Amino acid sequence: MKWRFILLLILFPCLGFSQVFDKLQGQVVDGLNQTVANATLYLLEADRQEKTDAQGRFSFDAVIKGNYTLLVEVSSPLQEAIVYLSKDSDWNNVSIKVKPKDRLLDNITIQAKSKSERLQHAAIKSDIVQVQTSAIKSASIEELISSTPGVKVRSIGGLGANSNIIVGGFTGNAVRFLVDDIPMDYLGSSYGINKVPTNMLERVEVYKGVLPSKIGIDALGSAINLVTLEKKETAATLSYETGSYNTHIGSVNASVLLSPNWSLGTNSFYNYSDNNFKVNNLPYLEEKTGNTTYIKAKLFHNSFEQANMQFYLQGNDLSWADKISFSVHSYELSKDIQNDAYSRARAFGKAYRKEKGRFIPSLTYKKAFLNHRLQWSQFLVYSKIDYELFDKTKNVYYDWKGNAHQTVSSSEMGNLVIKDGYLKNTQSQFTTRGNLSYLLSDYVLIENNTVFSHYNTKSTLDELNSSGTNYQKLVSSFAIDFTLFESRVFLNTQVKFLHGHLKAKYNASDNPHELLVKEKTVSKTGMSFSQAVKYQIDKQNYIRFSYENTYRLPDKEEFFGDNNFVISNYDLNPEKSYNLNLGYTFTNKKLAAQVNTYYRKTTDLIRLKDINQYQAVFLNLDKVKGFGVEVDVNYKPIKHLTFSANLTWNDFRLESSKDNLLNTQHYKKARIANMPFYYTNFSVSYNFKDVLLIDSDLSLYWNYSYVHQYYLDFIEKQFEPNGFLGLWGDSKINTSRIIPVQHLNNLGIVYQKHIGRHQVAVAAEVKNLFNHEIYNEFKMQNPGRNYRVKLTYSF
Repeated sequence: MKWRFILLLILFPCLGFSQVFDKLQGQVVDGLNQTVANATLYLLEADRQEKTDAQGRFSFDAVIKGNYTLLVEVSSPLQEAIVYLSKDSDWNNVSIKVKPKDRLLDNITIQAKSKSERLQHAAIKSDIVQVQTSAIKSASIEELISSTPGVKVRSIGGLGANSNIIVGGFTGNAVRFLVDDIPMDYLGSSYGINKVPTNMLERVEVYKGVLPSKIGIDALGSAINLVTLEKKETAATLSYETGSYNTHIGSVNASVLLSPNWSLGTNSFYNYSDNNFKVNNLPYLEEKTGNTTYIKAKLFHNSFEQANMQFYLQGNDLSWADKISFSVHSYELSKDIQNDAYSRARAFGKAYRKEKGRFIPSLTYKKAFLNHRLQWSQFLVYSKIDYELFDKTKNVYYDWKGNAHQTVSSSEMGNLVIKDGYLKNTQSQFTTRGNLSYLLSDYVLIENNTVFSHYNTKSTLDELNSSGTNYQKLVSSFAIDFTLFESRVFLNTQVKFLHGHLKAKYNASDNPHELLVKEKTVSKTGMSFSQAVKYQIDKQNYIRFSYENTYRLPDKEEFFGDNNFVISNYDLNPEKSYNLNLGYTFTNKKLAAQVNTYYRKTTDLIRLKDINQYQAVFLNLDKVKGFGVEVDVNYKPIKHLTFSANLTWNDFRLESSKDNLLNTQHYKKARIANMPFYYTNFSVSYNFKDVLLIDSDLSLYWNYSYVHQYYLDFIEKQFEPNGFLGLWGDSKINTSRIIPVQHLNNLGIVYQKHIGRHQVAVAAEVKNLFNHEIYNEFKMQNPGRNYRVKLTYSF
């Protein structure tokens, strides 16, 4: 009876809003009746915005029939039009003729939001990184993401390096990555934020707290969605970037219309870098004296190379599909192994890794029914990726000057498990994602998103599972969105079901000389609930609040390990977290400011723990509680001048731990180790177009980042600095296990010239301008001062 009553409360608001929906579509032409591509259309009353394709066509899906004002703007040459629509208009064939701009629209305030703006101002909190506005700069996706509030990316440095990211108080596997709303793991590491060029993406969506239902993953409350660039006309963008350490990055984005409804395209890129930057404090053994000194030297075995290709055939506005896309990814990358993953205590000179995904086909299908009230989207993909480790050099070790020395060893890295210095793990994956949404009215939307993945992992070291270990994961979310009280209150309610199933064989014997094969079957489930609320106080002010209890299933890597440095653990439990988020946002024409706070209580936190000198295992160890504050300000005092600044402070504390080293009264309430708790970003940019009176764009920008010192290990709370919020004063214990204060300055310039439909841009950037020492989470030094130059040509 209780559930029936709740269901009635949910559905009751839907009953009074029966509406007629239709698709608004048509074409834009100029005074010579030539079609106009890339024109912007604003449907004001619906607060929506679209652009025309190569044939000048446009469409707005699922619009309630009524009276509307449709505005059209063309940027080059300047043209415009206004169309007034009613219920009786022909909505399926709206013909619009634009004419030279004569200030018709100057007295009309255009407030229709783009998709990015609607995401940014929805009930669910998200920060949108507009990648295309920065694509011509010599900046990486990693740098763009790290400049957003509440986010810090820590990297070992150099192109292709692994990154550790902190988002809204979560880090590691608690933060999930997606490509176009699909979990990214089917692409291996090829689309990592330190690998994919900016030209590949339209935007990046950063979620902190409750995730939208379209994000079908089991994150603890943070996710990053990379949205790829999609061209709807015959067009291409070519880019080439070069820089310090013999770095070369090339990309091609091209699309060719085969017919009005079909197009063929590619999104491909190539990366290479020696990554031979200088590093301080490298241990060097003087053979004559036997003493160890610490030197500054170049990394000599640290190169990275990647080739990534994607080709697609796409159909749009077909009778049987609104969109269908056949895509094939293919990639290969190689990474030299210069040192251990967690330190530079020793150098390697020959070991390297390879990763190959030769053929990864996928299918995307979208179709609307019932006058566009019912939307169906389906995605299917199969991938097979080989991960290889080569460590075949025997009886040799290298010093940090690159010299080889004779020794007695079976391999360079000293691993006693892999045979003949070669390890190969092969992961096969099938993923399907289905999304159904039904618009009950202009005020109520219901949605289901279901993602199912099957993983099969084979290893040259796993003789017990010759056919591989199998892991299935199901994540299904059900959501309902309400818009109430004349669009002042927005509600999102979600229930998410998670299930993981693991099956593998293992040796159950305690005797190392005895083999007792048993089959292990593990099933883990979780059910999460979330509620997000946005209240629009007025046009300039709104507040958000959200609550969720959420689960994260262990990753396949956490279950299986890597059959090398990380061993398997089939007894892991899901992580659990209770999250609260509260935020306030103010916006006007010159200023946008927001303050966001969050509270996290996480149990069964999965952490990698050493078990000997060479190996580690993932365990459910810690219970953590804490809160944080983010402040973000964007100010545009005059035309072409923009200031941006944000800061993040958090206070996450250890409540208890199953780790015997930490499960003492001394470390209760200790600040989480190896987690920066205060960091800020500041940037300023100026466009000199009006000052120099030129018909092209010349921009100068400066980005600054500050990270306060933090500790690599847990220290007792009583020994922390006494200063305000821990930001002043010194620790009461003497330790060198501190990552010091870090200052990072980047200075760049961009020149852009439009020649008809062609565009040429040249950009240059000096990174780490003042050559400060920057570190990753293991206190390994990043590159010093270096430069990048980028050339972009679009036509």
